[in-house]
Amino acid sequence: MSINDLLPSVATLSHADKFRLVQILLEQLAKEEGITAQQTPVPAETFNPRSYYGVARQSRQAIDEYIASSTEGWN
Repeated sequence: MSINDLLPSVATLSHADKFRLVQILLEQLAKEEGITAQQTPVPAETFNPRSYYGVARQSRQAIDEYIASSTEGWN
């Protein structure tokens, strides 16, 4: 079977299946060449943007509260 015979079948695959096909091919090539595959490190924690929401405003809010408390009675 040639590449030209395979291309129409590959074209009908979903993106996920195409990535999986490439991964399988690369693993086979690495095995044939005697190359050990490098595993990508898994992050210790997954990124959660909610934990950063409003962080930049906290210092401004603290300053505003300080100014408000220190200017009480100026009127």
